[in-house]
Amino acid sequence: TIGSELLDRVPVTDGSVAARLRAAGAIIIGHTNVPPFLADYQTANTIFGRTNNPWDEDRTPGGSSGGAAAAVAAGLSPLEFGSDLSHSIRLPAAFCGVYGLKTTEHLIPLTGFFSPPPGAARTVRIMSCLGPMARTLDDLELGLRITSGPDGIDTDVPPVPLPRRTRAPLDGLRLAVATAVPGIPVEQAVQGRVARVARDVANGGARVEERLPKIDWPDQSTLFLDLVSTITSIASPGADLRDEQRTLAWYLSALERRDRFIAAWDAFFADLDALIIPTVMASAFRHAAPGAQIYVGGTRISYFAHGGLGLACNLAGLPALALPAGLDDNSLPIGVQVIGPRWSEMTLLAIGRALERAEILPGFKRPPERS
Repeated sequence: TIGSELLDRVPVTDGSVAARLRAAGAIIIGHTNVPPFLADYQTANTIFGRTNNPWDEDRTPGGSSGGAAAAVAAGLSPLEFGSDLSHSIRLPAAFCGVYGLKTTEHLIPLTGFFSPPPGAARTVRIMSCLGPMARTLDDLELGLRITSGPDGIDTDVPPVPLPRRTRAPLDGLRLAVATAVPGIPVEQAVQGRVARVARDVANGGARVEERLPKIDWPDQSTLFLDLVSTITSIASPGADLRDEQRTLAWYLSALERRDRFIAAWDAFFADLDALIIPTVMASAFRHAAPGAQIYVGGTRISYFAHGGLGLACNLAGLPALALPAGLDDNSLPIGVQVIGPRWSEMTLLAIGRALERAEILPGFKRPPERS
């Protein structure tokens, strides 16, 4: 349904993720809520209404996988799956204080994720992914192992097996850290939490340095936004696209530019295990009109700017693990994001476990009971 009356229906078959979970013994309760066409960082639509954040019902759980994050945080289910084309797993995970894994592009089949209208081609074949959300890293890994790998239908998925679980001792880690990225304001409480994680990891013996890839960040954002708007709306005759975006020449040129960013990120990770940055600019904001302005670090900015902390992973196809990192001064969850090179999901999970064993990160905490 993806939150749209246009696709409101009862499916007649399972998608690959649901089929694999069911075959493994999962009891599937149903679908969780999303914004229309997955295109918002809030979760509300005219079919199913609005989803609230279990930590504060006046605030959003995020989006687009906001219903999934809220369900996990509230204890309705131990495991959910969301999609991530533009921070849509990691942002709600951070807002609701749960774990979310944006997987490497093409690791989990997109088969049955949603069905285009009859006769329409599947245009979203790059930058998007499916991934698990849970209250523990073990559940996250379980969901990942059950659902990853080729299904014989989504031919973009290569036969890249997940490695065995390994430990990641703190004194063997090579980490980069940044409390913000160029052009994106971040609340002081969030920056401070990332800085504290970096300090504690370094004190535990890890090699930690403040570093980001030397790339053109504004150009990276522009390319990502152009590609997203193209692949999500090229089949709509009235879509707001430049004439050039409707041509094969433009698309191939954009893919070549994307290749250069992917190569730059690959080079960045040549001597690193992971990069730690904030997951979101601030904790969950109050329910508001789509695209409303919010204050972040004293700057008034559209809440859509939250995506700036996640889009690089989508553009470059990188995996990223959103981890609960405690509460801010308003007793709302904040998180950190651990990003790695492509196909490094098991390393990211091992890093997450190491940070929790050392009590650098607190793990999942339940929202307060509501009367």
